[in-house]
Amino acid sequence: MVRNYLPQVTVGVTTRTGWAVAIALGGDVTAPRFLSRLEVKLVPQHLPAQPYHEAAGLESGAARALVTQVEVAAEDAAAAGLRAVADGLPAPVSAVAVVVRQVSLPADLADVLRSHARMHAAEGVLYREAMLVGARRCGWVAVAVDVQTLPVASHALTVIGHDAGRPWRRIEKDAARAALSQLPGAPGHG
Repeated sequence: MVRNYLPQVTVGVTTRTGWAVAIALGGDVTAPRFLSRLEVKLVPQHLPAQPYHEAAGLESGAARALVTQVEVAAEDAAAAGLRAVADGLPAPVSAVAVVVRQVSLPADLADVLRSHARMHAAEGVLYREAMLVGARRCGWVAVAVDVQTLPVASHALTVIGHDAGRPWRRIEKDAARAALSQLPGAPGHG
């Protein structure tokens, strides 16, 4: 009996304020294969990419409403962007790995809005969480991968970068490293 082998496909994501880069890889950690790349715009033009900064000048109800509106829009855009990445891949996506940084934020919005550094941190969290929610909406395993634990994978990144072409900046490399962390054979991965 001949079995049809479907390769493992994982998507790695790195976010920035209002956008993200998604890199799809196939194969396993010893022989990863570049499959796709996409920049995903996470905020529609009518909304601010820095909602916490914009909310700082509003009364509390309006501030919360604005942040919530951007969160929902970013989650919708994340799901749509991830589906666009998955279109045309040789196999279903098994996992989406989103690069995260550990931050501590107060639960109260007013406390976040009192600190410029906290506003930036909260916006970073908003977009990372949006990508994780988007992956779950698509029915895929969503994994938060701490930037400090990303595999080095210098040789693999060189090969993947050659196949991917330009641009091949740190954001693409970190997304590829996140995808590598979920491929078969990666430490801690089955």
